[in-house]
Amino acid sequence: MTDGREQKGNKTKEALLHATIALIAENGLEALSANSIAKKANISKASVFHHFGSMETIQQEAFILTDSLMGEALEEIYQNARGTDSFADIMLKYFLFFIDEKNNDYLNLINVQMQFVMKSSYDTEFEELVFGKDSEKTPFDFFEILVNDFYGDKLDANDLELVNDLIIVHINGFAAFLISKADQEWLVSIWKENIKMIENYIESLIESKS
Repeated sequence: MTDGREQKGNKTKEALLHATIALIAENGLEALSANSIAKKANISKASVFHHFGSMETIQQEAFILTDSLMGEALEEIYQNARGTDSFADIMLKYFLFFIDEKNNDYLNLINVQMQFVMKSSYDTEFEELVFGKDSEKTPFDFFEILVNDFYGDKLDANDLELVNDLIIVHINGFAAFLISKADQEWLVSIWKENIKMIENYIESLIESKS
């Protein structure tokens, strides 16, 4: 009996988290409320606070779930390509995955991640809530891993950080285009040019060490 109640509780909690993610993608973080979450999940408002205790907690757990789902997708792409593809090929495969119509749900996750990151950039309390007071975790960990795997033996820690920061700038810019569903052919061509720019920057850093 206890196991049955626990399973039901877990399903309710999961439904509330997915409703939260969908609402943030649709209406933005600022419009999020316990009422809207309950209505979206077709669950009572009391259940929101029963399972999470506060709006702060449900936002934090929604971010963790978003990051986890994105991480699983990125990890699968990387593991399938690792050892056979170049840095540029893997960067392109990441991008092509997110513009594929069958992966449209991931655009919502990108949207939500961007909103969390943007609010964290100017709201210190929110940053500590979402990322943890002593945490440096970001939604871009896999790109950092990618750069380190390909260039970790050629660049020092400072240069690797510079490259990762450059990639994040490009990803932030393209996220808006992805979410707006701009012309795919144009997006791919521009992203390829950005990959070349990133590779040229990396090569210049490597040459400066020789």
